[in-house]
Amino acid sequence: MHHCDDPAELSPEQRRHELARILAQGVLRLRQRRRLIGQSAAPPPIAPESSAGRLEVSGETVLSVHTG
Repeated sequence: MHHCDDPAELSPEQRRHELARILAQGVLRLRQRRRLIGQSAAPPPIAPESSAGRLEVSGETVLSVHTG
């Protein structure tokens, strides 16, 4: 890795290398997280009492914006 205080000083090849390194680290972190929680881990169920506070609206609701 070429470390530099000013990214503007990096050559296009160095920029590509740095970007690839950052993306590879993200992929590895994602894979590690999936291994820790398990691939088949299901999201927690939604409690029935929490369904009353949802922001769903019926299909009949019309939204409008007034300008002026």
